[in-house]
Amino acid sequence: TILSCMNKAVVSTQSTGYVDCMISSPAKDKLMVTTNFCKKFLLDVRSGVLSRSSCSTSVPGVENQRIYKSAENRGCYALATNAGVSLCRWDDVASTSGSVEPRVPFYSVDWIGDNIIAGGENGTLLEVDGNTGTHISSYTAHSGCVNVVRTRDHNTFVSAGFDGVCRVWDRRSKDVEQEFTPSSWQQAKRSKLGTHLTCLDVWDDWVVCGGGPNLSLWYLKEDSGVALLDMGDSVPSVVKFMQDSIVAAGNSSYLLHWGLSGKLKYKVTSKLESIKDITINTTIREQPVLLAAGTPSEVNVFLDLGYLSHTVPFLV
Repeated sequence: TILSCMNKAVVSTQSTGYVDCMISSPAKDKLMVTTNFCKKFLLDVRSGVLSRSSCSTSVPGVENQRIYKSAENRGCYALATNAGVSLCRWDDVASTSGSVEPRVPFYSVDWIGDNIIAGGENGTLLEVDGNTGTHISSYTAHSGCVNVVRTRDHNTFVSAGFDGVCRVWDRRSKDVEQEFTPSSWQQAKRSKLGTHLTCLDVWDDWVVCGGGPNLSLWYLKEDSGVALLDMGDSVPSVVKFMQDSIVAAGNSSYLLHWGLSGKLKYKVTSKLESIKDITINTTIREQPVLLAAGTPSEVNVFLDLGYLSHTVPFLV
């Protein structure tokens, strides 16, 4: 199973590398942490407390691959790796289908209905059958790599990438319904940092995105930017809608929380130099637990989304 321990974890006296992403089990009681050294560590989550397993884990089919992003649907996981898209189940990775062609790096993945949409290095979006791993269709989506893709509803999704364009797609027609370029909004433009987009999230008709341009909130029905979420000179790497807030982080130690109006609610300092991924767990406690990971290779645990409880260090 995905919980099987293959090799003992090495505990270092100093941190090396960084965490690529965190993958929660369907019950939210386990967390798999993946690093840029292709390591996968299993953590137990109990009452908001993370404790590192004494073992590292290996997922068949992706033992020597970096896992950049993951998405879960009814216990089935889609993994975006440096060799393609892989499918597996938490409780039965023997069913993994391996990488789906073409074998190029994919940086983002999400479920749309029972299928998977993945964004790749060559500007391609790939739609894959979530049951069989069969390649259904491809989209020539962007002029550079696709950094992020997020599902909007059962038939539409949003992609963004190196070319700095956000596109809303309809998988039925395979056409672009709408597109906008955040760097064209003067308030969000940061010329010295470029126009590329590194992160986005979508909730109903709202899109939040950023990268070279500052983080900004867009309302699709008006096709306009409605709020600037100022991150200073920080380049965001992850952003998520959560309840009545937007939570984001990037190449600094801060986690920032805004209201949907764009007003900064609070700024929390982590023990990380930079943050690559965040996940919010609402099942293990009455109040949400926020987990942040990045550089160095460790996980910071925040209770009530703001209080830094403890750290699970040195996942090397």
